[in-house]
Amino acid sequence: MSSQLKKPLDIWINEDLLLPDIRPVPLLMHLSPPETNPELQFWNLLRDKLPELVKIHRFTHLADAGNIVVIPHSISSYYILKKEDQLNKFRRQVLGAKRTLVTFASGMEFNSFQGEIFFSAATYRDKKEKLIPTPQWIYDLGEKVNISKPSIPTVGFVGNVEYPSRINSLILRYIKFSDSMVNWMAGNPFVNRNLNLGRRRLIARLVRKKVINEVRKTKNLQTSLIERKGDFFDLPVEEKKRQRAEYLENIENNAYILTMRGDDNSCYQLWEVMSAGRIPVFIDTNKSLPELRGMKWEDFCVIVPFSEVHRIGDYIQAFHDKLSDDDFVEVCRKSRAAFDQLLPHNFVVRILEIIAKSPN
Repeated sequence: MSSQLKKPLDIWINEDLLLPDIRPVPLLMHLSPPETNPELQFWNLLRDKLPELVKIHRFTHLADAGNIVVIPHSISSYYILKKEDQLNKFRRQVLGAKRTLVTFASGMEFNSFQGEIFFSAATYRDKKEKLIPTPQWIYDLGEKVNISKPSIPTVGFVGNVEYPSRINSLILRYIKFSDSMVNWMAGNPFVNRNLNLGRRRLIARLVRKKVINEVRKTKNLQTSLIERKGDFFDLPVEEKKRQRAEYLENIENNAYILTMRGDDNSCYQLWEVMSAGRIPVFIDTNKSLPELRGMKWEDFCVIVPFSEVHRIGDYIQAFHDKLSDDDFVEVCRKSRAAFDQLLPHNFVVRILEIIAKSPN
């Protein structure tokens, strides 16, 4: 822990913004009951650690709050519950009162307010970018059975490609999007943060269709690609279980797994692939990733710029060819080690360091 964190950091939360039965942000996880799902128990490590790192104060009137005010849940939770007006009014009040405001987002696209410390999974490499990249903590698959280096790179993918929409289908019927136009749209923060979810799903479809089509053209890869339509979370329980099992089996059986943006510039599959100790093939749409300590993303990840996706077979083959059998095992180990480094009970210290250094 840095010298600035020798004692717990005092943070304030507004009682009126607490949402029952909704997961709180990482700084407040010890206010919620422990997880029992094995794929979610990594949150319990954070719960155990937080009491020594933060001291929580509650208030209803802003005048009673101290310097650091934290929005207690991901900003997307308020939007889903149609409480965004209440939330955004409060955010402006906190900043107007010269308090430090700390806000977390999941993978949805949002703009931060001037002076707000905003942690997000959907970030961009842009000189005007103010959002701070964070991991997208979904599940910890647990390091899967060790896999030996295959003679031919095995590449897997299971995920949405179609994103059905009548309006988007009409757009695609009458407008021809060039690869350069798709590349620009996919990696542009202004475009993404000012389009609604439906229009961003058009971007997701264009990106994913292009990637899958280029992978299918390759002659040097052994592929296992499963394309899906519709919303996974709207499926019947048994079908969800079947598709989830198919998804996990695909990760376990392949050395390399395609990871790419969906309806925002983030990708939860990236983190699940790393948790399983597999090698992500990350389709880069101008995304800013969290900094790693003691390693680089290129050490365990095949990074393919979207503008170069027509050469994806060359990128994977070049990465694969430079690895001995032992090197391959080490790369898989590094993928899992990077995930461990970025788990919330470890990453929270970086979050607190950033907040503590705030000029407010």
